[in-house]
Amino acid sequence: METPHISSHALQSFPIDAQVLYKAIVNSTGDYVYIVDMAADLALVSENMAQDFALPGRLVKGLVSRWGELVHPRDQRRYFASIDEMLAGRTDEHNVEYQVKNRGGEYVWVVCRGLLNRDEGGRPLTFAGVVAPIANKGKIDPTTGLFTQGECRKRVERLLERAEAPGGILLLGLDDFKRINNLKNHIFGDSVLRQIAQNLQRLLPPRAEVFRFDGDEFAVVCPGASPEEMERLYRTIHLCANREQEVDGTPYFCTISGGTAQIGRDADNYLDLLKYAESALEASKDGGKNRCTAFTPDLLKQRIRKMELTSCLQQSARSGMEHFSLVYQPFVRFEEGGGLQLVGAEALLRWSCEPFGPVSPVEFIPLLESSGLITQLGRWVLEEAVTTCKRWLDFCPDFVMNVNVSYLQLADKAFVPFVLDLLQRRELDPRHLVLELTESCFVTDMPALREAFQGLRSARIQIAMDDFGTGYSSLGMLTQMPADIVKIDRLFISLINDQTHEFNRAFIAAVIQLCHSVGISVCVEGVEQLDELKTVQTLNADSVQGYYVSRPITREAFEEKYWPGAEG
Repeated sequence: METPHISSHALQSFPIDAQVLYKAIVNSTGDYVYIVDMAADLALVSENMAQDFALPGRLVKGLVSRWGELVHPRDQRRYFASIDEMLAGRTDEHNVEYQVKNRGGEYVWVVCRGLLNRDEGGRPLTFAGVVAPIANKGKIDPTTGLFTQGECRKRVERLLERAEAPGGILLLGLDDFKRINNLKNHIFGDSVLRQIAQNLQRLLPPRAEVFRFDGDEFAVVCPGASPEEMERLYRTIHLCANREQEVDGTPYFCTISGGTAQIGRDADNYLDLLKYAESALEASKDGGKNRCTAFTPDLLKQRIRKMELTSCLQQSARSGMEHFSLVYQPFVRFEEGGGLQLVGAEALLRWSCEPFGPVSPVEFIPLLESSGLITQLGRWVLEEAVTTCKRWLDFCPDFVMNVNVSYLQLADKAFVPFVLDLLQRRELDPRHLVLELTESCFVTDMPALREAFQGLRSARIQIAMDDFGTGYSSLGMLTQMPADIVKIDRLFISLINDQTHEFNRAFIAAVIQLCHSVGISVCVEGVEQLDELKTVQTLNADSVQGYYVSRPITREAFEEKYWPGAEG
């Protein structure tokens, strides 16, 4: 249908009050509205614009330059270039996308459109328009204010079209971010994501852009960057992330893993490039997290193995824990005269499946956690270990069974009631059970897990801090930990008698002394040699565990070793 022509005379005679029109526009949109009197350099802005960007009021002197100061430094050249084009008389239109700092100090993406009105002599009279958040248009992630994955694809594909070296992509994944959501809440998690997004933007080199992917992943596209430059960028991000952060007065610790792939060199299309970067990121996660890996073809094989193992784990769980088993590694204490007396054992999960054969716990435990199977398997392990402990009390009345638990299990509100019910059903006194957690759980999650700790300790279930010395803690933190037992990692024992590593001996001695001063017992893990055992004995450790005493063995072998001829 053809739009009818309306004469200028008809428009002038249309009976609308300017104030009424302004109010109608402002009240009918969530965007920001501005009108600038160019001669007086005075602007009238909508109330939401004044509020959201901490402007001095509805009337703003020098809005164009004041607003430019809020624009991200990376975008200021583009913003002011558009303004200069209008003032020079080469255009009357302003249409620019950029990031601008809001009242909370965060940069948000907007598109600013405006029209400059001139007098008959061509001098600027008024400049009016709208600032619209791009999030309203589906290009921006509403949580972080970053461009979405779809925009990342467009950017990479534009780089792939160029003949020169196009650069690299750095895929970032927050380590154990699920833990932050599980132990706190999603609102806090979103705040953490926003803070990390702002930090990433601040750390980027010129021309680089960061995008929000699904969940806890971000991607950084760096035009023209070499593999070495990608690695340097990750190290910059790594340094920023490796310290305690704070959101709304609440501290948190969240490291970042990375995976890189070179645009054009590793892949000539976006989907393969992303797949390769994901493979590199997974390798970083599997390798201990908090590190960056560059893509190589071998990583694809590792990723396929991980997917196949996860499928086998799910099948084993569905088949009544088929192919899962427990082995038991004893720990002992020193008797007067130098002998060793059995104190208890640590229950350790083992798994094998065809065609892979036995799979290391270092490989399959993270898969249990990431696939959500850890809670189901954890309950099975506790059932088996408690049943075995009850049986062995007939041979050793003071026997103690240690069981490893994941922070995901403790975060489950049903975990503590399950443990208490299990002990009641098996008629096992709680003093015979010790739950082991890694040191990092105490340091990073202790406030969130405090309720679970209190529930366990009030029931007289002991808690052990495993792998002490390999994480983030300090000796002083032991006085604040809810641990009953500290287990010193093999890392320090292996060099305890090496004269060039005297720190290890001094460290163990200091840990034992401090622990004893606050009522914490110490178990030294990984003792493999007789000279190591003798040295540990002089340091007054409460118990010892390691290959010198025994490797992990089956229930039947354990009984044969310590109680030969025991009735089945």
